[in-house]
Amino acid sequence: MREAFHFAINGFCVYAEYEDTFTSQIVKPLLRKLAKLQKKAGRRIIVFLAAPPATGKSALAAYFAHLSQNDPSLPSLQAIGMDGFHYTQQYILSHTLSIDGAETPMKAVKGCPETFDLALLKTKLLELQRKPQVYWPAYNRKKHDVEPDALLVDQPIIVLEGNYLLLRVLHWQELASFCDFSIFIEAKEAELQSRLLLRKMKGGCAPHEAMRFYETSEKRNIKRIMEHQMPCDIKLQLTHDDDYQLIYPDQIKE
Repeated sequence: MREAFHFAINGFCVYAEYEDTFTSQIVKPLLRKLAKLQKKAGRRIIVFLAAPPATGKSALAAYFAHLSQNDPSLPSLQAIGMDGFHYTQQYILSHTLSIDGAETPMKAVKGCPETFDLALLKTKLLELQRKPQVYWPAYNRKKHDVEPDALLVDQPIIVLEGNYLLLRVLHWQELASFCDFSIFIEAKEAELQSRLLLRKMKGGCAPHEAMRFYETSEKRNIKRIMEHQMPCDIKLQLTHDDDYQLIYPDQIKE
């Protein structure tokens, strides 16, 4: 049996469905495992949920939070995103990046690691470790811009979702020092391509425009994420019917 949900994410209402077996056999045991980890640590813990774009990671993080708020047996958990650390739209429209030796407008590759303010992300993660309450930025897809201090973060377990949290490249790999537990979602590139093209067209792009952006930007990002992964504690696989399965079933032991 599948249950449907609607989540407010980055200024849009996102629809998602989850199988009861996924919830009972994977998600709830995972959340209880995080509760034990947090209790043992005696402090706030930060969980990274990393994945290529279009894997449903934002909705999945929101689902974790929904369950924690509606099931007294589960720990207090808050879901936040990395997208609020995009550089501002004004900055992106006025800067370029060197890609394969050519100067490229930053707006043409928005969403790649170089369009994020990594230094600010590290600063905020350090605050999460040290302060009981932290204001966190968010990204508004309707405005195509960031909103500083959009969320008050105050829960003992934080699930941070983002594309590049487990990226094994210079500077980004330093994020691992802030992570207490990590989850990675794998998916086939062909499946992600169709999802990303549909997402772009829903946003108003013509099919040829969506394909051009995929070929020049999103495809490169997917390959970087998949080919340069940091080790993780839990690995999920996105299935063709929009469900998830554990790649290593014994990874969750309460």
